[in-house]
Amino acid sequence: MRRPTPPWSGSEALSRTASVLGVLVIAACGGATSEAPLGARPAVAQEADATGWSEQLEIPGVRPLPPVGYGTLKQDEITVPIGEGFLRIKAIPLTEWVIRLTAPDTYRRLNGYKVSRGEEILERARRAGGRGWPLVLFVTFYTLALEDTYEPYDLQIRSQNFIYRPFDILAVTPDFNRERLRQEESQIALYLFPGEIDLDLPMSVIYRSAENSRWGGIRSSLDRELSLVLSRAGADQEGG
Repeated sequence: MRRPTPPWSGSEALSRTASVLGVLVIAACGGATSEAPLGARPAVAQEADATGWSEQLEIPGVRPLPPVGYGTLKQDEITVPIGEGFLRIKAIPLTEWVIRLTAPDTYRRLNGYKVSRGEEILERARRAGGRGWPLVLFVTFYTLALEDTYEPYDLQIRSQNFIYRPFDILAVTPDFNRERLRQEESQIALYLFPGEIDLDLPMSVIYRSAENSRWGGIRSSLDRELSLVLSRAGADQEGG
């Protein structure tokens, strides 16, 4: 299995790092802000679990964090599929603002994968030179053939004409690192990419000669669903 050098360098990465450090300094000094009305709060990127640990960073340019429990999107509606030969791959960003727009049971399931490996994800990101949460993709491999193989690190992301390779991969299914598939068998892993990848920009998923840029359409669906989620949550607040 090839392990390429993670692309954490570059002006964009430096600017993101500066933003992160600024937020951490403010937090360390005890700064606090008042609670903004729903839909008017600053853009926040947040990854947290129910046991208390979290990474909460205000980063310019990201979307507001939707409230939990108001989304209706199905898992397939935020999935980028890709095929190469008989091999089939599905990739889902586990970014918090994305999965909060899915139906409650889907959100709990997808968030559970991230939460259960949260400390390990952050540690792997720190080792790779990143700060805060990376972009985490929930990736499934399966095949239409009787038997097939795959190369995990051949799955990449194209964003702003730059190719990003995963800096680490965390197996979810026990046999993922075997890199072999039998028909009707799925192998699953969490792919860790640099956090500088902006999901508000066009993005495509690549595997060898195959590429799928469906994310642009998904992004539009997320825009519509975010408006509906904020409307539903606002109506609940007014009704309460």
